[in-house]
Parts: sequence; C-alpha cells; structure tokens
Amino acid sequence: MIAPLHLCYATVTGNAESLARRAYDRALNAGLAARLHNLSELSPADLADAATALFIVSTWGDGEPPADAADFFADLLGDGAPALGSLRYAVLGLGDRDYPEFNACARQLDERLAALGARSLLPRVEADLQFEETYAEWEARVFPLLVAPSDAPVSAQAST
Repeated sequence: MIAPLHLCYATVTGNAESLARRAYDRALNAGLAARLHNLSELSPADLADAATALFIVSTWGDGEPPADAADFFADLLGDGAPALGSLRYAVLGLGDRDYPEFNACARQLDERLAALGARSLLPRVEADLQFEETYAEWEARVFPLLVAPSDAPVSAQAST
C-alpha cells in the first residue's frame, strides 16, 4: 500500500483551506494517494507514522495559530510531542506583513517539526496577503519532490 500524502491546513478566513484543496486536487490528478485534513482533526501523534505531509497554515492576530488548530499546536509544542523521524514535510504560511509576528504560526510549525526529527522537503515559504503567485511557485517546487526517494538527503531534494 502506498502511504498517503497528508494535506493539512489551519485557517481563519478560508484561504489556507482553499489552497490545501487545490493541492489535494493536484495530488489526486497526479495519481497520488492523498488525504485532506483540517488540523483540528489531527494530533501530532497522527503524523508519527506518516511519510509525507504538506502544511498550509495561516497566522492569526499577533502570531497565534487559527482557533481550529490551537489544540494541535499546543500538543506539537508540548513536552509530550512524538518523534516524527519518518515524516517528510513542507510548510506554506499565509500572513499579513502589517503584523509584527508575520507568519509566526508557520515558523513555529516548521521549527518544531524539524526539532522532532521530521525532514523538510524545501525551505518554508511565507506568503503575504497577495498569496496566489507565492502559492503557485511553492506548488511547482514541492510536487516534483513528492516522488523523490524518501532516503535522499534533504539538501539534495531542496536544491532541485
């Protein structure tokens, strides 16, 4: 059985969900097994045995995660978070540069996943309010990496 690609989002206004659905559709059209998740439906433990996940998350207020993802982030940042050594991931953050903690949620997510042993497919991408072009570039970079061997060094995968 092929391990599914997990497309995870956290949203307030619906933008992150909309982009996650676009990525989900692209994955299905590419023949990938995929699952779409609001982070309110997951705990970090659900990702402990996952192979690959894409995260599209927005930052709310002064650097907080969206309310629907608060429990996920509390568990991820807590002392009881599981090791995520089998996980390859990529993060796209949506935010507003007018706030001092621009994309803090995406930054925390990326840093914590790495600290728990997950391997980044490519450097975190942070988008401002005009996110369409940034999303398109991120999608164009990340999807070719989804078929890369999982044991390839992250630096080699990210440089392509």
